[in-house]
Amino acid sequence: MAKRFIDTKIWDKAWFRKLTPKNKLFWVYLLTKCDHAGIWDADWEAAEFYIGEWVDYSELPEIVTGKMKYIKGDDQYFIPSFVDFQYGQLKENSKPHLSVIKRLSSKNLYNNLKKSLLTLKDKDKDKDKVKKEDKKTIRNESRPKDLKEVIGYFTLKKIPNAKTNAEKFYNHYESSNWFRGKTKIKKWKMCLSSWDFKEESKTNFKPSFESAFAKTPTGLYKAYCSKCGKREMPNDKWQLKEGSNCCRVDYAPEAVNG
Repeated sequence: MAKRFIDTKIWDKAWFRKLTPKNKLFWVYLLTKCDHAGIWDADWEAAEFYIGEWVDYSELPEIVTGKMKYIKGDDQYFIPSFVDFQYGQLKENSKPHLSVIKRLSSKNLYNNLKKSLLTLKDKDKDKDKVKKEDKKTIRNESRPKDLKEVIGYFTLKKIPNAKTNAEKFYNHYESSNWFRGKTKIKKWKMCLSSWDFKEESKTNFKPSFESAFAKTPTGLYKAYCSKCGKREMPNDKWQLKEGSNCCRVDYAPEAVNG
């Protein structure tokens, strides 16, 4: 008794799942009643008998007939997917494959089958190539190739002080290995939207008032009354700007002689 493989995942395939119960049974009947080379003698009367319902080629859905190749003059059908699933690529130096090749050759099917399988393999290779290229693109988008690429992009976007800002941007994210906190950056160019690109001008630059004052380890400012020289420690820049509590004058960053 001949035994053969059957795809247990067939029930998960959408095209098969959408078939009526009768057409599901007919497809399984085809796979189990065709010969070892996937050729079925079109005995529709026998099919009806085993399935228990009327079956006709004209009533089959296109998804099923598209998998059946009619052999002119012999009233037979060839199921290419059967050969591919049962044997994989047929090899002429494999003894188990020889009888299949001989059977297909007698029907002028072997050469066409080889071409179709090669075409499918080429398509699979193309898909794999596209996937690899997509992964490469994703890697390229997650971080720039080098500082030169960042400078070029900043220049293209007409960002002020492109070179200086690009260096700051690149060094910042390079030091974090292109992470934002614990999140890996997927597209480095998207980081520009949250980056501060203020155009610096040496002539217009004015340091803030509080930047002249030293701080204690706890964050308090070290300030001195500009009139009497008393030392005080304001909590924040707002208290610092209010001035001394003693003489109600501005603070000085260093002690003065009262």
